[in-house]
Amino acid sequence: MKKVKAKKQFGQHFLLSENVVKKIVDEVDIKEDDIVVEIGPGTGVMTQEILSRNPKKLYAVEIDQTLYPILEEKFKEYKNFELVKQDILKVNMRDFLQDGKIKLVGNLPYNVASLIIVNCVFNLDILHSCTFMIQKEVAEKLTAKPKTKDYTFLSVFIQTFFDVNYVMSVPARFFSPPPKVTSAVVKLIPNNKYNLTEIKKYKNFLSFIFNNRRKMLRTKLDEETLLKAGINPTLRAEELNVEDFIKLFEVVKNDDRKFSDEDSHS
Repeated sequence: MKKVKAKKQFGQHFLLSENVVKKIVDEVDIKEDDIVVEIGPGTGVMTQEILSRNPKKLYAVEIDQTLYPILEEKFKEYKNFELVKQDILKVNMRDFLQDGKIKLVGNLPYNVASLIIVNCVFNLDILHSCTFMIQKEVAEKLTAKPKTKDYTFLSVFIQTFFDVNYVMSVPARFFSPPPKVTSAVVKLIPNNKYNLTEIKKYKNFLSFIFNNRRKMLRTKLDEETLLKAGINPTLRAEELNVEDFIKLFEVVKNDDRKFSDEDSHS
């Protein structure tokens, strides 16, 4: 096979290490009746390992047209393989659903990794698990605790809906081309323990609260509202835990002037 050049516009860094690939696929824990969706199969290194575990179906979602002939040729013998020639952010995940839930896996393009992860929340009910290779910096945000520099909107939003497990760090030398950063593998297990259904509104609420995160909460919401939720008005967004955000959201969620169900641009 001719050498494939990674494309910067797709944020491509092809994973080379077979050991790392095996560990990632081990985390996915594939059973014979599983529907697996791989995001960004690239040249098919992880795809090959997934298919060796014989899932019921593997959908490989790839945006790069130059990789289509490579993937189609490489996996033409596999009846349980289907190449989906689309941008993952434009795919309707529900189209992949059969019996049971989907196991998502992928070496995510760094330029859209956070967007893909946020999008997973809106598919929470159909996901069994998400096992992703991402920038270590993003992984640290996903697992961050209050009062730390990595604790952001992303930390709270994802931790509200998923249990996040930091699996391992992966050095740049295991990729081609080597990225300028260390990578990490995370596994997200859906756990909507707060039973939130107004997801867009909650997302917009968090964006609003984390905008200028160093400001006291009383500069964003009136003190009466904060006290009603049991929140000290002099605290900052980065000092609240997920439960605090949930309590505050329950008090303010009907204020449609601030938190509509439209997409937020903040």
